[in-house]
Amino acid sequence: MHVLDIDHVTQIFVKSFELVVMFATVCAALELTFPAHRYSFASYVRGFRNWTIRLGCAAVIWHLYALTVSWLGIKPLVTISFGTLLHSENAFVNSGLAVLSGVLVAIVADFFYYWMHRAQHAFPFLWRMHATHHSIRELTAWNCHHHVSEPLVYAGFVAVPLTLLHFESGVVPAVAMTLITFQAHLSHSSTRINLGPLRYIIGDNKFHRIHHSLEPLHRRRNYGFFTTIWDTIFATAYWPKKNEWPEVGLRDQPEPLTVRDYIMFPFDRRRWRRAKDGSGVEAGKPAEVYVSSSIVEGGSHQLGLERDGSLSKGLPET
Repeated sequence: MHVLDIDHVTQIFVKSFELVVMFATVCAALELTFPAHRYSFASYVRGFRNWTIRLGCAAVIWHLYALTVSWLGIKPLVTISFGTLLHSENAFVNSGLAVLSGVLVAIVADFFYYWMHRAQHAFPFLWRMHATHHSIRELTAWNCHHHVSEPLVYAGFVAVPLTLLHFESGVVPAVAMTLITFQAHLSHSSTRINLGPLRYIIGDNKFHRIHHSLEPLHRRRNYGFFTTIWDTIFATAYWPKKNEWPEVGLRDQPEPLTVRDYIMFPFDRRRWRRAKDGSGVEAGKPAEVYVSSSIVEGGSHQLGLERDGSLSKGLPET
């Protein structure tokens, strides 16, 4: 295999793109049919554009990761096989067990993601990359992209441990990846449809919306992605109330609107010099605003107030 195998990169991109388009479109349909809040059409176009760019960069990064693992001769330290579970003569039972096994793998993967996510909010360099995602004010199933460099962070924090802790048996890893991809779009979707009580095991849009919230009491909460179990165990879970749907974004870091701003977000010194706040570590944290009330699902925006009673800066416009 060459250092840059275009066919392999293209294959990774196409598979990822197909999943993203399918699940983002399904969740976008839920947003349009059962909206928690309506956002501009431009935000969907922007999200599609940035996802396409990010998936292209990610395909190259994951190709190089696979080459590196092969070149270094890294082998799993532990292999977990689901083979004995998936040999029922009943196809329906096999399918159910494959999904349950995929959920288990996704929960294990989310343990590593949880600690990576906490690190992204704790260390300035990692935060600058991750802040691209948190700067999004029109958060939807399509407009929920991360910075193009973040797969490098995922590789170190999540992919390496999962390479050493290997899961095998046919469709199970693919099922887990499919569930995780769907979760990426559902958890950011602006729809009244959610998982209800299942939220105490599997994360949904109401739970993850809290993580993006501008409200101070939501800060450093809900780091988990696929599951809420790790937030519960490590005491970072905040369970949203029935009609709690807060504003999101970063007050002093506007969402990047152009391709250049999107690519250069972590490296733009002028952008970071202008910012006054920090995400617990440096500029660009969710604003110290006191929101008069959380947005009632399907209702209108509420105004944020500073300590002195003036309108806060950078809240999304209707």
